[in-house]
Amino acid sequence: MAAAARTAGYDILGFSSHAPLGPAETWTMRSERLQEYRAGIRRLGRAWAPGGDEAAAKGPMEILLGLEIDWIPGRQRPRDGAFAALEADYFLGCVHFAEAAPGSPFTVDCNEARFAASLAEAKKAGGDARALYRDYYRRLGDLIEDGGFDILGHFDLVKKNNAALGLFDEEGLDYLDAAFEAASHLVGKDLVVEVNLGGMARGKTKEPYPGLAILRELRRLERPITFCADAHAPEHLGAHLDVARSLAKAAGYDSIAILSKGKWTECGIDET
Repeated sequence: MAAAARTAGYDILGFSSHAPLGPAETWTMRSERLQEYRAGIRRLGRAWAPGGDEAAAKGPMEILLGLEIDWIPGRQRPRDGAFAALEADYFLGCVHFAEAAPGSPFTVDCNEARFAASLAEAKKAGGDARALYRDYYRRLGDLIEDGGFDILGHFDLVKKNNAALGLFDEEGLDYLDAAFEAASHLVGKDLVVEVNLGGMARGKTKEPYPGLAILRELRRLERPITFCADAHAPEHLGAHLDVARSLAKAAGYDSIAILSKGKWTECGIDET
């Protein structure tokens, strides 16, 4: 991944594996591997720093250690400080679980078939897609209020399977009201919102998370953004960055936030 990032022109690369959620979840790191993860990323950082072996051959690149932490009431919150010993450079706060009916949470970014099956089960209890996105954005607002992280991840992840299943109108007033209510919690918070290209890289969406309407609202609220590949494979690094630039400009942004050497600075969009 690091070699592919340097080839793609990266000067800074952040790793952000999913924080452990226990053995029931196959898509998260195991607790016993956290320190191995930390050691591996720090070792990469030394290799790519000026004077390191990789830097000598291909040019230096700053490597950042991050962790993506879920907000699940009663189970995990970034604010808990459970991963402080990792001494990460940054934490992402994210919502993956939401309910379409009370008592039946599921991951909104699961595959299409599982998503449809989970929603069908929720409908038996009186739930629907509208209840799902409302609950998702309520949780997102609660995550923002709770804090304990640096970057808000994939703002409108709930739309991941919507293109295939056509469950709700992403430009509808009710949907945007719920999304904008979540965004309002960012006011006064020292948080950066990512423009996440992972859905595009994996062929699930035609635009980043978040879409243009939400990005415009974030700009109106004067909230800083940064770009994130959300790369699950080397070829995802740098993919669709032109879309992120164009969308950010269309929303009124002329710069993004860049994390380097422990500090956030603004960088012109055309300079990224």
